[in-house]
Amino acid sequence: MGHLQRFLCVKPGQELDTIRLKQDEQILRNLDIFSAVTPSIRDTVGGCIVEYELKERVTLLPIGKLGGTEDGIILQLGLIDYNFMGNGTTASAYYRYYDRHTFHAYMKTPYLKQSKWGLSGSILKQSTLEPIKFDIQDLRYKYDLWAFEALTRYEFAFRNFIEFGGAYLFEKYKPEMPEEVISPQAISLNAHKFLLKTLHTYERVNYFNEYRDGISNVVCFETVTSPETDGPLFWKLKNTSSYYKRTGKRGNLALRLNLGIAANAYTPFPPFVLDNYINVRGVGDRVLRGSREVSLNAEYRYTVFEHKIGAIQLVPFIDFGALGLSGQPLSSITEKENQAIFSGLGLRISARQFYNMIVRVDVSTNLKNTENIGLGFGIGQFF
Repeated sequence: MGHLQRFLCVKPGQELDTIRLKQDEQILRNLDIFSAVTPSIRDTVGGCIVEYELKERVTLLPIGKLGGTEDGIILQLGLIDYNFMGNGTTASAYYRYYDRHTFHAYMKTPYLKQSKWGLSGSILKQSTLEPIKFDIQDLRYKYDLWAFEALTRYEFAFRNFIEFGGAYLFEKYKPEMPEEVISPQAISLNAHKFLLKTLHTYERVNYFNEYRDGISNVVCFETVTSPETDGPLFWKLKNTSSYYKRTGKRGNLALRLNLGIAANAYTPFPPFVLDNYINVRGVGDRVLRGSREVSLNAEYRYTVFEHKIGAIQLVPFIDFGALGLSGQPLSSITEKENQAIFSGLGLRISARQFYNMIVRVDVSTNLKNTENIGLGFGIGQFF
């Protein structure tokens, strides 16, 4: 309980305030590690005693994802604990197959003892196949990345915090089929790089099991340098805004807007992608890369069955994504071949005794070509 007391407005020795008591009840719900929060007040000779009956969710969960398009499948398996050691620490490890093999381990401690400071660290070995566009030829590249990242966190207020730090990166690019290369730009590359990152997270979202209501915003700025190249400093800025609105007892509108911009000197490896599992459900595996991004996801989650142990939701959705190509004018983001729009229907099955345990199934259709259909499975809401 000592860890939880840091979040509460009602403090020992204060006069009882029912408004603050309600705020504390919602704050405990917003931690999302409790499926039920029930406060009670007892009068004693020495004053009032406030007690909370908390029903804790199971926070040690599997990581699972399965999906497919015409281009291939994605499979992800692992474990995550959202309340490791009982102090809000998140620890996770997973394996992912997405054309090739990826491994990731991560730990975040948001609070060091009673301070507002926290730490996080991760190790990533990522291997993928990436679509690369050259002037006279399109190729697929084998991409391998080792990344060791450490971030420091400082909390200004509850769910309003900044993170900053860096990472060491080792990247390898080479054509998947060297014998097909005709473009003189298509080279192999091995590079040691250093990344500096700053993120700011602001969240004012209230949680009610499957339902959410409120806004959140995450802005991230990164720079990357390499001692082995003489090119200009690479930088990337991305902002993600989300909006949730409860409608009636069973409806939940959800919107997400991604805006991104990066250094626009030509590179075959720009940072933003159109991808089935990141921003546009059904579009395929990293079908396009660019140095500017606009994507919008909209869905309406309607509960068709609800019980104290869980719920079933039907989710009509529409996803739009557009990229500006590297080295080209900003207007390239308006060209139809650099845009994708998919719509479909999803199913969500939640188990409230488990943290974030929502089984997700999405079927989507390309609104430009209705013969193009995508199917995705996962754990947790898409956003």
